[in-house]
Amino acid sequence: MSFDLYVWHENQPITAAEARAKLERWGNGGQDLFAPHPAVGRFYEELLDRFPPLESLGKEDIDRLGVWSTTPERSDAIVAVSCVWSRADEVDTAVLTLAAEHGLVCYESGYHVVNPNAPGYVAPFTLSSENLPTMPDPDARRLEWIIGQVGKGNGYVILDRADGWFVQVGYGDIAGVPTGTYSLEYQEGSLERHFRCQTADREAAVRLLQEFRAGDETWKRRHTWQPL
Repeated sequence: MSFDLYVWHENQPITAAEARAKLERWGNGGQDLFAPHPAVGRFYEELLDRFPPLESLGKEDIDRLGVWSTTPERSDAIVAVSCVWSRADEVDTAVLTLAAEHGLVCYESGYHVVNPNAPGYVAPFTLSSENLPTMPDPDARRLEWIIGQVGKGNGYVILDRADGWFVQVGYGDIAGVPTGTYSLEYQEGSLERHFRCQTADREAAVRLLQEFRAGDETWKRRHTWQPL
């Protein structure tokens, strides 16, 4: 099983549904759907500098340096990335970071998100954290996934809404709570509307993010919040 990403250039923001439909047409022979762009070639070169082609590795290096299910093909129009699941987090972070640096879009087929999107796009929700790339338009599965990364060198995660409201999850010492405990926070616009609670329930942390994104305020009634 592999983890798959697709990177290309768009002049205008694109939805996940539009990206998937475009890739499906491309897979069925629509070879002119993706226009060549110099940034795509530069992205490819930097990606393969970071993670070398499988064909360049000897047997003694393949376990340490080999991340690809299949080495990505060189292209100036679209780069299809397929890596082994055991290196998915590492490759995903690198691909998203490079795509953002080069002004490209990246479609993650497993999560059905476009991240990052074309310049000028304002996402309704944006997910950020201590050490992972910023992720616009996270779906419910991505929100559950990122809580699993909190506490693993990633002390906090924030889900921002476009109007400035946000919820935040921290973990352990970095959040000022005991190890094994999550700090939950939310802010409604101003600092005077900033509240906090704590819980040892991982699922409660997941639900906070998912319900906030869905516009469901059940999370407010689930906890006893204290003003900060």
